[in-house]
Amino acid sequence: MSSEKVHVRSHGCMKPYNWMQVGTWILLPLLLLQFFFFASPLLPLAASIPCSIVVFFFGILTAYKAIKTTITDPADSHLQKKKQGANFTDEEKAEEEARYCHHCESNVNNNAVHCNICHKCIEGYDHHCKWLNNCIGKKNYQLFFDTLVSLNLFLVSQSAVLIGIIVAFFVGWDDGQTSSTEQRAIDWFGANQPNVVIGLNLGFLTIDLISEWLILQLLFFHLSLRRKGLTTYQYIIKLNETNRIKAKHQRQINDRRAHHIKKANEEGNSWEKMKLVVGGWKGCGCIDPIRKEMKEEDEAAKVAAAKAASRRSEMESINNDDSSDGNAKEDDNVRGSGIYIHSQGNGASP
Repeated sequence: MSSEKVHVRSHGCMKPYNWMQVGTWILLPLLLLQFFFFASPLLPLAASIPCSIVVFFFGILTAYKAIKTTITDPADSHLQKKKQGANFTDEEKAEEEARYCHHCESNVNNNAVHCNICHKCIEGYDHHCKWLNNCIGKKNYQLFFDTLVSLNLFLVSQSAVLIGIIVAFFVGWDDGQTSSTEQRAIDWFGANQPNVVIGLNLGFLTIDLISEWLILQLLFFHLSLRRKGLTTYQYIIKLNETNRIKAKHQRQINDRRAHHIKKANEEGNSWEKMKLVVGGWKGCGCIDPIRKEMKEEDEAAKVAAAKAASRRSEMESINNDDSSDGNAKEDDNVRGSGIYIHSQGNGASP
């Protein structure tokens, strides 16, 4: 570990901040203020009260969950004990599920990952969320997921109200009539600027829809991860490994294609060369002789491996049968010896 002292961050409210975190805490209150001043006044009273309650409930719930996620310290439990001054070195060494982190200079749980932004190991590490400026791990993942759900509901409810207001505003324009929503926009704070008011609502609806699209994708992504029992970190590691395997396979294809094209050039086989070149084009894999050749080789290797496994199984079965027969013969010999000894004993008795 470097002798230079690093600044370990306990939670997301500690410096350094980043622009994404600052933007989050500006945008959420701004959306609530926009609804209060520009959307709610355009609704009839019977709709304004329940719609405002729903939107503000989900907005406040989102802020609460986000704050809880941000201020929760997701550090590994061993590090937290060490921070509290507990001396448990011997206990740590005795634990089978602990490993040593050279950055933290402490044993940590096996599922912990060291974050280079927070400068500490995170138990059950999922990812470092720049929007909340905090790591997401075992201790605050559920809070993070709840934040996504509540934020999604907030954006959906606000977008639905804004769409209803905008549609109602333009009702009657074909007949040259003024709708009740347009009239309320004209009367808005006595400003007599209905186009400005509806324009602001259109602008914020655009922000809501873009945000909703992004948050919905993130929510579905985490729903998929929860169903598979993976963290974001584990998913990325698995994806990188899959990409490495694909890249290696593609290199093998390219090398073999180059070899076959060179061979076709030497033999003057233009038809074969054309097939090899066209087969390498995107979308032409189904007619690629190289891929077909490698697929046949893979299938042949699988068949050979299956046959080898079957032969091993048969040999193990034969060995087990021989062992069973040998044990049975040995038992028969023992029983035969016992009968002989018993008969000898009976013969010697008076």
